[in-house]
Amino acid sequence: MAVAVDAVRGEQPQPSYRERRLDIQGLRAVAVLVVVLDHVGMPGFPGGFVGVDVFFVISGYVITRMLLRRPGRSDSTQSQGAWFLDFYAKRARRIVPAATLVIALTVIATFELTNFLRGARVLPDATSASLFLANFHFIATGTDYARLGGDPSPLQHYWSLAVEEQFYLVWPSVVLVAIVGAARTRRVTLRQILVGLLIAIVAVSYLYSIMLTPANGVAAFFSPLTRAWELAIGCLIAVAGPWLAAKIATRPVTATILAWSGVAAIAWAVTSLDDSSRFPGWVAAIPVLGAAAILVAGMREKPTAPAAVLGTRIFVYIGDLSYSLYLVHWPIFTIAAARIGDDFSLAVQLSLIAASFVLAAAMYHAFENPIRRSRTLAPRPWLSLAIVPVSIAVVFAVAAFERYRWALPVPLVQQLF
Repeated sequence: MAVAVDAVRGEQPQPSYRERRLDIQGLRAVAVLVVVLDHVGMPGFPGGFVGVDVFFVISGYVITRMLLRRPGRSDSTQSQGAWFLDFYAKRARRIVPAATLVIALTVIATFELTNFLRGARVLPDATSASLFLANFHFIATGTDYARLGGDPSPLQHYWSLAVEEQFYLVWPSVVLVAIVGAARTRRVTLRQILVGLLIAIVAVSYLYSIMLTPANGVAAFFSPLTRAWELAIGCLIAVAGPWLAAKIATRPVTATILAWSGVAAIAWAVTSLDDSSRFPGWVAAIPVLGAAAILVAGMREKPTAPAAVLGTRIFVYIGDLSYSLYLVHWPIFTIAAARIGDDFSLAVQLSLIAASFVLAAAMYHAFENPIRRSRTLAPRPWLSLAIVPVSIAVVFAVAAFERYRWALPVPLVQQLF
């Protein structure tokens, strides 16, 4: 993978566009904020769950840009393997430690702050979440995407993290195969191969989502097959990035229309959709295409008004916190609902949001970032990858301890799925 698009078959370098996209961090902030406001029950945000769809588009875009970036000129199998290993090592440091910490603390807090019955229910959720199989687990158990009033799992939000991790496992391998294929043929370029493949993925996955949603809403909501097209939209923008950047650079009016249309689409989805909207289905295209429009418009060197706002310091900082904030907010809300009831007053809602921000900031600065940027782990990819089995073992150990402590009769392994 050390050879990126421009190195395959001696292609000429494509027009460059900005490497650092502050507006993307701002868009992450918007996505996590609408999710948090929806989950806490704040009036006016019934469709805040679409923030996850925005995250999917961003993930597809960012990861594909990483995969297509040329880190060097060597096209040897050894260098490709080293880059591939380093890619997954970075993902492991970025995602797994924080996710594991929240899972372990959530299991303990559920037992200590609610009761052992809720604790027993969360154990299989925890083990499946540690394996990044939470989405399949919730499909198998028939879990509906519930609000606080439905007494949901405090780890229910890990379904989206599982979808992203499944994407990380599959998509880099597909890109690697496409790079090898493009290097061996003179008929098509790598970008052409990927564009054709991604268009097919978008078409098939979106059609499947439309068909499955009315038939099996639970499976449609959690399945990676119905969400693949959302990630693929982001991938497609990244693959076509140089061409899009060149087109949008000389069309400021078009960029402005795209940016405001994207904002309007996401705002409409957040304020108009709700539990009865049969989501994802066809309507998921509205927030997804809205996010896509903002990403494309943000490719201009001179930012549009929405991009300028998203790139401000406060939005960028919340975007930096977005992963930690997403992880911690839902356990806090669900455990609070179990303790005091789910009909939160405005004061309680604001207090819970503030607590989520404080804990997210603490985890980001004291735990997530230090591990992500560790000078010990960064040059040792195999050591970074070892985080994965160690983290799984930690979650299973915590779950086994709580089961033994409370003498729960249900075998843990049998409850895995």
